[in-house]
Amino acid sequence: MTTSDLETRRTDVLLLMRPGDDGYDDARRGWNLSADQRPAVVALAETEADVQAAVRYAADRGLGVGVMSTGHGVTTPCDGGVLVNTSRMRRVRVHPRTRRATVQAGARWTDLIPAADAFGLAGLPGSSPHVGVVGYTLGGGFGWLGRAFGLSAHHVTRARVVAADGELVVASRSENADLFWGLRGGTGNFGIVTQLELGLVAIDEVYAGSLFYPLERAADVLAAFARWAPTTPNELTAAVTFRAFPPLPAVPEPLRGKRFVLVRGAYAGSPATGARLVDEVRAALGPAFMDTFGPMRPAHLGSVSMDPVDPLAAEGHTDLLRDITPDLADSLVDLEGADSPLVMLEMRQIGGALAGRPGDLSPMAHTSAAYTLNAIGLTPGPEQQRVVREQLARVAAAVRPEATGEAYLNFLDAGPGTPARVDSAYSPTDRARLARLKCRYDPQNVFRFNRNLTHTEGHPS
Repeated sequence: MTTSDLETRRTDVLLLMRPGDDGYDDARRGWNLSADQRPAVVALAETEADVQAAVRYAADRGLGVGVMSTGHGVTTPCDGGVLVNTSRMRRVRVHPRTRRATVQAGARWTDLIPAADAFGLAGLPGSSPHVGVVGYTLGGGFGWLGRAFGLSAHHVTRARVVAADGELVVASRSENADLFWGLRGGTGNFGIVTQLELGLVAIDEVYAGSLFYPLERAADVLAAFARWAPTTPNELTAAVTFRAFPPLPAVPEPLRGKRFVLVRGAYAGSPATGARLVDEVRAALGPAFMDTFGPMRPAHLGSVSMDPVDPLAAEGHTDLLRDITPDLADSLVDLEGADSPLVMLEMRQIGGALAGRPGDLSPMAHTSAAYTLNAIGLTPGPEQQRVVREQLARVAAAVRPEATGEAYLNFLDAGPGTPARVDSAYSPTDRARLARLKCRYDPQNVFRFNRNLTHTEGHPS
């Protein structure tokens, strides 16, 4: 297919959009509005052949390629490149006999979750079911069932990938096994995954929810959580969270316009056992302002995090922490008082199955950390951005004594995703192997608008 064919072969769908064209702004805009990316061209793909043609178009012109389905977390804005928007490629198919699913490049967890649930199966989505399955999984994929079943990346069985020359490559344990290894945690450095096959888990019910405590109980809640969390089994993934709820009609009235400290999580096992575990927190802290824990289908786990659905501008900071010490807890209680500009600060358990199997590339496999920290503030304008960034810097300083220096990729957006922080997500051995793979599969760094692996030797920037 020639470039001319690419530009003219459709009359009913505008495949290539440039600045000033109708639809360009909508097609370039991600969910996180803080990333105001300005690609030279947006290719709105509907098929695998569209993706191949778009990559060849970019390569012919020496342009870099970015890819976006939802843009929930934009890593590197695709300024001046070709942005391949895969949001129309949302086909999902569940194979109940083999407990697997195949999803297209733009499928969201909201597409896969109900399809799997119909057969008593579940994938491993993160906090928000509205993110894209592929992008989330290529960065690891860490959710409320993580300690029990691992990262979403651990469950990938096969991928169809459009490489830097526009050719299609299939990756699995038996085909292009080195690429298969690198895809499962190496993000989008090696090509555009047009179809992903991943295993599902057979689980009908979990015990999940949140205990809401008033902000003035924060010191007690953090102390109780720090004592309790290390004693819990891998079937439980729990978190302690500072959360601010906006004064909006969509927020339940008891929470509207207020700040709370939450203990929340999910137990992937008998609801009765899960209830006994959470009862330990209830006994330590007394009755909660609101208690939403109870048996639920895995399909409803999105209700635990209560992440916003509508697009917004936000910035964050992330770290991996060894422990929640009394000194760290005191610092966070001081920082996250009633006047904090952050909407969320969460410390969530890791470990268990998240470490994966020997030889797996895992953003968490080499860490000694016990918790992830993820802090987020809304930044709708310059002044709010300044205030949020200052608070995030204070949080980073406060947690530094317990921070391992490592990072989890899917929490690194455009600002925090510096080369050093991307490196910190991998062991040195894995990082060197990834660099060799990048040289092999994308020597010209065509796929450069991502958590890029090319700042070492031999790569154009």
